[in-house]
Amino acid sequence: MHSATRVQNEVALISLAAAALDYFNTHVVPRIYGWGAPVGEPQPAQGWTLQELLPGMTLEDALPTMDLQRKEQDFELPETITGFGGVTFDPDGRIVSAVMPTVGEGPWPTYEASFKGRLAVALQKAGDNSYIKGWHANGLRKRLDAWVKRGLPAHFEGLTSKDEKAIIHSDFAASSILYDAESGRITGLIGYDFSCVLHPSYEFLRSFSNLGGQFRGWTTD
Repeated sequence: MHSATRVQNEVALISLAAAALDYFNTHVVPRIYGWGAPVGEPQPAQGWTLQELLPGMTLEDALPTMDLQRKEQDFELPETITGFGGVTFDPDGRIVSAVMPTVGEGPWPTYEASFKGRLAVALQKAGDNSYIKGWHANGLRKRLDAWVKRGLPAHFEGLTSKDEKAIIHSDFAASSILYDAESGRITGLIGYDFSCVLHPSYEFLRSFSNLGGQFRGWTTD
């Protein structure tokens, strides 16, 4: 994890999610009562947030019928968010594009560039690994580099919506929804630690772990 802006990223995206879901009669995104950014060099200490404890229990059965994710993804982002990746606050308190905490790189100008950037990080880690040794054996690294250069862009050619950006929860699952069984109401949407701003399709690569989803192996952990 990229600790330097991890807390700012979480707090900023919680504020965006709260705005996107404010049509609920009762708020479902936890309020932030306080937070502290990590400090220290070269590896900042862990930051912190003090969040509201929302009522309810985690939802396991009714997730497919909910429209929370669509509401978040349809929310119009501030013009200050110009890139794909993480977010933070500028000196004037505006939410702006920043490093993506789960990767330690970004922001990127396009959705395609975000994949290239993440692959570059992964290949760099492979190069530092004494066992993998950069995947150079048997010419594999050359094939990987060729795919990043020519194969990856081909997957984005037909994506007409590739410039769209949305709030991505990145850990959206039944365990992230609080539900009041007596009233049948959603009481909370929690767990924004891995959230980011990317193309709407990215939610389906990272979330829904308990429904057979997730594209594994994309964090720096």
